Amino acid sequence: MELDRRTFLRRCGEIVVLSAVARIGLDVFTPLGQSARGAALASAGPLAAGTPILVLIDLQGGNDAVNMLIDPSDPYYYDVARGHGNIAIKQSSILPLTGTTLGLHPSMQWLAGRWKTVGDLAFVQGSGENTKHEFSHFAASYYRNVADFGGSEGRGWLGRYNDQMATASPFASVSLNGVHPALIGSLTPVLTVNDVASFAFDVDWHWRTGLLGAWQSMGGGGSLSSTMLAAAKQNIADSFATQSVVAASLNTSIGASFSGNFGRQMANAAMLIQAGFPSQTYVASLSGFDTHGSEAWTQADLLSQLDVALGHFFSIVGAGPRAQDVFVMVTSEFGRQHTANASAGCDHGQAGVNIILGGGVSGGLYGQAPLTDPTHRLNDALLPTVDFRSVYATVLNRLSGNPNLTAGVMKSTFPDLGMFNGSHVPPPPTTAPPTTAPTSTTAPRTTVPVGGGTTTTTIRKR
Repeated sequence: MELDRRTFLRRCGEIVVLSAVARIGLDVFTPLGQSARGAALASAGPLAAGTPILVLIDLQGGNDAVNMLIDPSDPYYYDVARGHGNIAIKQSSILPLTGTTLGLHPSMQWLAGRWKTVGDLAFVQGSGENTKHEFSHFAASYYRNVADFGGSEGRGWLGRYNDQMATASPFASVSLNGVHPALIGSLTPVLTVNDVASFAFDVDWHWRTGLLGAWQSMGGGGSLSSTMLAAAKQNIADSFATQSVVAASLNTSIGASFSGNFGRQMANAAMLIQAGFPSQTYVASLSGFDTHGSEAWTQADLLSQLDVALGHFFSIVGAGPRAQDVFVMVTSEFGRQHTANASAGCDHGQAGVNIILGGGVSGGLYGQAPLTDPTHRLNDALLPTVDFRSVYATVLNRLSGNPNLTAGVMKSTFPDLGMFNGSHVPPPPTTAPPTTAPTSTTAPRTTVPVGGGTTTTTIRKR
């Protein structure tokens, strides 16, 4: 099913409270039709000690997982005609992962050191989906954000979780770079914090008392029968409630250790977590991974930004009271093709790699690496071996400790991969290779046997 962004947002329902002046750093995203909410979590203080906290990092554009978690022993990796060839990382530059035959991209020095010294770094190999085999950025991102293939789901998987665990709380989630679809629920707002340092209401002094006072008064007292007006009223009340809590989290010494847009996002997350902000789910994003060309420089720079920011982030939260609570999951909408193209890049692929890191994580390799033989590829893309929904289910089991709640949120039961209890659960192997894929990437359709079943696939390149 084709969905554009406008339709997706309209289905979710959106009211964003914004000021007409430039310096206000606050969006509170609330679904329409929301009923009156209960007491704000802020009144109860920080999350209880031991409550897990997730920071999701979305690598937007389709990260080339083959050049991030590298298998130099793969006979096709260095092959020019059927592999990465000239864009493959030289074996002498690969950062080895002790105890394995794999290694990391040379830009990921902090993560390589973390693997060697701490033991809380896990990689899920072959993560992806064998339901749609979607090659379109938008559609693949949509399916991952909602964790549902019906085509009509307007709620994100973390939004559905927060609807259950923190119903209607304006503090339930924090989106660090605009409203992220994975956080959208039907009962619970999404708080967008783009910059803790400027998270304040600021208007010209001529209007300061009257305008802010009038706006604040609209958030309390009286009754409105209109659903939209009631939602707007609640948004205003939430805006003032969250603004004071976020602003109180500012720590300039933390902010000074990060740089760049992505660094700012991770700095904001670190400040809020250290200050005891009562949110269990944070989402950050780093874009630019659509490396159809010049991948060597582009991916190296992006992975360096990821690696450096993670190092700073864990140096802060690791020294705080939440060291054993906070964990990070890194994901992307898909991987890239196995054969480099003529522009020194790779086109849209399928199987990728998830990184899980931090408190409670039992480090290691999870899942099975996809087969790289050309006869096992779909349109030159590596076929996933782990359903990404199993990764999500594993994360939700960690967040709530309740597999029954996880099954409800995910609308089905998916295997827990064991990265939080140290039990490796391998996925079933892909037993049948795909039929020969067409060479065109405009809009062919092909039927692909996967694990004994059949899946109708639409391949689109956008």
